[in-house]
Amino acid sequence: MNRSRAHLAWIFHTRMETPTVRRVRARGVQGCEISGLGFLSRSLLLLLASSAACFGQRQNDLRPPPLDPVQAVKEARALVADMLAQKPDQNTTNTGQVRIRDAADHEREIPVRFEITATPTNWASVYETLAPDGGPGGMKLTVIHSDARPNRYWLTGQPEPGATNAVSRELTPDQTMIPFAGSDFWVADLGLEFLYWPRQRLLRKEMRHSKSCDVLESINPAPVPGGYSRVVSWIMIEKPHGLVHADAFNAKGERMKQFDPTNLEKIQGDYQLEEMEMVNRLTHSHTWIKFNLQHEGG
Repeated sequence: MNRSRAHLAWIFHTRMETPTVRRVRARGVQGCEISGLGFLSRSLLLLLASSAACFGQRQNDLRPPPLDPVQAVKEARALVADMLAQKPDQNTTNTGQVRIRDAADHEREIPVRFEITATPTNWASVYETLAPDGGPGGMKLTVIHSDARPNRYWLTGQPEPGATNAVSRELTPDQTMIPFAGSDFWVADLGLEFLYWPRQRLLRKEMRHSKSCDVLESINPAPVPGGYSRVVSWIMIEKPHGLVHADAFNAKGERMKQFDPTNLEKIQGDYQLEEMEMVNRLTHSHTWIKFNLQHEGG
């Protein structure tokens, strides 16, 4: 499989020898092994190809005892450090669509391009909206990752009237709680900014979608108005720590957002992530990011 087509995908290697291409739900995949590109590091792009085991593998669902508070912090720090240390092994590019449905059920779709580029000292993930003809669109986000240092965010919008070039500006972490291209995916989501917050601890270990997970609580001690104050994420214990689910809360304790990988599709014997969803529970809007996957014979 061409990895440039799969860098946004979970790559599922199944034991079932079924030649047909068929859609499946992430919660329903049975008896398969998953391998990936080392994704859940410091970008939502690298997040998704790192799922390392099948959701459908049935395991003991007994909940382990609560963690000791000191041990919970220690294990959380080790988990986050491990996630931040992961890096892409090659440059990759893909395209797809961002589909947005508002509270009134009105939908719109935006073509997008995704790219990961690596250098000896850092790597960058790029999210760019495209015009209908495939040319440059109205927004481009570049997230630069350098070892354990904080992310750097550069946002480029449409050129001002009369200008020939668009203006790019650097965002501070507090400025990342804004929608990307009007979607329910915020800039902070695309950079996994919650991993850089100073307070991290494991709440428990439990099953989610039939997979053993660390439940990580990330606390933002100084949230901006309207932004996240806490994120709870279910992360596969097995390396490379794929993300199974995440909830984001505001300062009032209200659950603002819910993130889930959704559709999988079997292509040439591999299960790939076709779509992921962000639900905004306060605005009652949904956003799906759908990736362009190449089918058998395509």
